[in-house]
Amino acid sequence: MMMMDKWTERGLLGLHVAGAVVVAFLSALVCYDVAGRLLFNRPFAGTAEITATALVLVTFLQAPYAIRQQKLLRVSFVLDRLPPALRSQFNALAYLLGAVFFIAIAGASWEPAWHGLASGEFFGNDAFRVPAWPLRFGCMVLWTVAALVCLGFVAQGLRGRMTATETLDD
Repeated sequence: MMMMDKWTERGLLGLHVAGAVVVAFLSALVCYDVAGRLLFNRPFAGTAEITATALVLVTFLQAPYAIRQQKLLRVSFVLDRLPPALRSQFNALAYLLGAVFFIAIAGASWEPAWHGLASGEFFGNDAFRVPAWPLRFGCMVLWTVAALVCLGFVAQGLRGRMTATETLDD
């Protein structure tokens, strides 16, 4: 079990780092666009399209790691007042709702993703096009990963191992 946790942590951290790399790339792209616009009156034509699609990707690349590290916003004034066993069950319920949410949006995105692939859908205009299907399928995979992370917490909560309100009890 410990080896699987180690590989899970590494995989989720890898996704998180990939999101950070995308943010660094976006920063460089925006700087290039601004410099091109100001110095040469020639901005990069695809900055808006790439930035719009990459921001969606960054969000979901980093979400599973943030969930696993329990770094999402939490309002725990109710949980603080519950006995530890009940607190663990409520935490399990919250993560179950999170898993249901991620599975629902992944499932609802299945048909649009296939339609985007079959139809050649793209984001942008004639000057710069970004195909839609890689982003759609990529987000579905990342939503599924986020759901699996949530389901892991559901299992721990049902075992009574999520009694703390701020961090996971080991």
